[in-house]
Amino acid sequence: MDLPVTSYRFAVFVVLSGLVHVAGLCVLTSGGILDLGAPVLPMAAVSISLRDPETSVPSLPEGQSSRESVGAGEQERPGERSVVAAPERADQPTALPVVREATPATEPLPPEAVAVAAPVPAASTEVVAEADPAARSPHPEVMPPLRKADEFLAAGREKLSYRISMFGIPVGEAMIEAVREREREEVTITTRVRSYPVISAVYPVDDVIETRLVAGNYLITRIRQREGTFTGDSGFTLMMREKKAFWADRLRNRYATHSLPREDVTDIVSGFYFLRNKRLEVGQPVVLHLFDSNEYAPTTVEVLRREGVTLPGGRTVDTLVVHPLLKTAGIFRRTGDMMIWVTDDAYKVPVRMETAISLGRVRAELVAAESEQ
Repeated sequence: MDLPVTSYRFAVFVVLSGLVHVAGLCVLTSGGILDLGAPVLPMAAVSISLRDPETSVPSLPEGQSSRESVGAGEQERPGERSVVAAPERADQPTALPVVREATPATEPLPPEAVAVAAPVPAASTEVVAEADPAARSPHPEVMPPLRKADEFLAAGREKLSYRISMFGIPVGEAMIEAVREREREEVTITTRVRSYPVISAVYPVDDVIETRLVAGNYLITRIRQREGTFTGDSGFTLMMREKKAFWADRLRNRYATHSLPREDVTDIVSGFYFLRNKRLEVGQPVVLHLFDSNEYAPTTVEVLRREGVTLPGGRTVDTLVVHPLLKTAGIFRRTGDMMIWVTDDAYKVPVRMETAISLGRVRAELVAAESEQ
């Protein structure tokens, strides 16, 4: 039976293709057995330190084989070369692991032929800076106080109340309260002056001065004033050990730092309490070192005479008349000298004070006194 031309050509192609495949298999067989079912080796991981490339993969010392570089208990397999971690350095937090990378062999190796040794635990390289001795101590060192609370207030608490008069007419009231904390060497003195409501409609006065002795080394004073149309909110901190003063005017955003020549500088209020604890004799002046009105001013206090004073209620007491020669305007915006009458005893309680302001001469007289030992 005659085959069509197309079928004849297809048969010839099939026969020739088979002969070519048989010839190829014979040639490849002579080069070895090709196992197409064998697994493919995974890529070996190699760790290289970026911190020091030159020493990340060091060369082995002369005479040492790659087998000796492998960790104890492990054997190097044929066809493998070892990459050993660099020696430990102080600036390297951890040691590099040992990695073995498989090299081509005549026979394929199983996947487990590439082994990564467990990282070698490195000694801690954390450097702890030596702390300051004060920081290591649970209780930082506290400097001993330069000033004692007893220098300003002998009692535990004292409250003095005054009636303020002008031209013989009562116009306001004043209060001075001092509290001492002996354990912490602290004293807080609060002074407040207020005009009566009727007077406040014409000329309001509301002044508050608070002074605190803190730990016997710092004196903090805040002065808030309202006198007529004038208002003020200022204060300062006296750093006794550093011999410095920091002054601030909160309303006008003004600040200043001053150097002080002495450690025993006070403000006017605490300075007056300090004066009360000193021995006073007629004709023997006492010098106070004051910081007032944003400046340091050594102030002489004259002891003028002894004088009997009759208090509201008819009681008469013996007093010493003292005259502080203030060089600054001071608190209460006074315009003239100030005279103070203190009892001629160990307490030296101020029973009368007189000064001049813009409206005239003002007198404050003691009407009540409370004290707790």
